[in-house]
Amino acid sequence: MQLYLVKSMPEPSEPNFEEQLEAWIRHFLLESDGSAFVLFTSYKLLKEMAARLGPACTKNGWRLLVQGQEMPRDRMLRTFREDKHSVLFGTDSFWTGVDVPGKALSNVIITRLPFAVPDHPITASQIEKIQAEGGNAFFEYSLPEAVVKLRQGIGRLIRTKKDSGIAAILDSRILNKRYGRRFLAGLPSIPTTTLGKEDV
Repeated sequence: MQLYLVKSMPEPSEPNFEEQLEAWIRHFLLESDGSAFVLFTSYKLLKEMAARLGPACTKNGWRLLVQGQEMPRDRMLRTFREDKHSVLFGTDSFWTGVDVPGKALSNVIITRLPFAVPDHPITASQIEKIQAEGGNAFFEYSLPEAVVKLRQGIGRLIRTKKDSGIAAILDSRILNKRYGRRFLAGLPSIPTTTLGKEDV
């Protein structure tokens, strides 16, 4: 596995985030000629990127499979496994418990660090409990949960000893925020390359 990190990527709140995200997803899809999972934390962003990148996928001969739009999850996975150059855009349920061994999955692209939505009932109750006890909910709950989920997402790539490929994390916070070191420490020891805006 080769891991790529993008230091120049704008933060999600910045106005040019979606344009840069589109460019970097396209860049990495070309690196693997499709055969990729693109994992999102937001269904709204997933739909936006699917609309933006649909023409590029068609042009390059990659079948674009979009969670929630055209077929059930199990059928999407079956189609992905059978079409060696397809691209799957997925949210929460594709970060874990999905096995696609072999060349059909040669690339995993993480669009954002997988912090849980703070107003989700389970997350909100955990945060409230920790705060009521005087703790730091971000460092005690949100960050550890996200670290585990990132590891699981990256883990979709290598399912057997014969598997190989690339993974890309398109969230610059993993490099530009102090807590980013926790994410990197939670990943396997793998060759890592940092890219800037001149590389896209």
